[in-house]
Amino acid sequence: MSETAHDLPADERHACLVAERVLGAKAIPWDINGRQGVVDAMLLLPDGKKAAFEVTKLAADGALQIDSILAKDGYSWPSPGRWWWSIEVGSPYDIPRLRKCYTRIALMCERHNVDSPYVLWRANYEDVDLTWLIEQSSSDMHGYPSVPAVEGDIKRDAMVVPSGRGGGVDRSLSGLNSALDRALMRPHMARHVEKIAKAEADEYHLFVPLHFTALPFSVAYGIMEGDTLPPEPPPIPSSITHLWLAPQYSQRVILWTPSGWQQHFPYSNSSNGGR
Repeated sequence: MSETAHDLPADERHACLVAERVLGAKAIPWDINGRQGVVDAMLLLPDGKKAAFEVTKLAADGALQIDSILAKDGYSWPSPGRWWWSIEVGSPYDIPRLRKCYTRIALMCERHNVDSPYVLWRANYEDVDLTWLIEQSSSDMHGYPSVPAVEGDIKRDAMVVPSGRGGGVDRSLSGLNSALDRALMRPHMARHVEKIAKAEADEYHLFVPLHFTALPFSVAYGIMEGDTLPPEPPPIPSSITHLWLAPQYSQRVILWTPSGWQQHFPYSNSSNGGR
């Protein structure tokens, strides 16, 4: 990659490195030195062609903000009581109040020997913070009475993480297109597509890092852990010739080209060819 790559944000540098490894290309940072409204990079391809390369993340509303805030805290808060606690955060707007009230709620639960605030709420225990947590927030708490917060020299802080997801898995990826159709309609996507369309290039690549919340769980997990390729072309504007989907926590990247879908494993020691 060009030595000016340090001028790009980390996610764009990462995407450029993936493209270089998969395509044997050289990435030239482009959205630097005061250029306005241009793609993030240009790829110089082995056959002499040039590809416009634009990177944009997809995530559920608030998901990236939750990650950023919790990462600064090391995904942990001071232990509230005698037990170890886990806290799942469903919205960034919950965090300020959770910081203030999680200790009180945990201590209430420990005092009544219940491992979940929901149990107290079901028992009609009256407390404004408890009511807020169960009825108004999208977050949750769980205590582990058998795991002490302090055990000899071991001190366990409360674990604070984004809310988990679950459900069935779309192993055929038959639901990908409808999920992509909705995701690509998000307002910020139009700006990135416009930048690609204005570029002077032979190919037009959109690289999408997929946060684990970006698509419905069934599809997201199918891309992340499966080895199936989507059965249909993606619903992308005609100005885009190549679509990269790079799911979080996965070794796999899938790539749409005019010849069809491919999968690659650019994070392994030897990148697999597409199929």
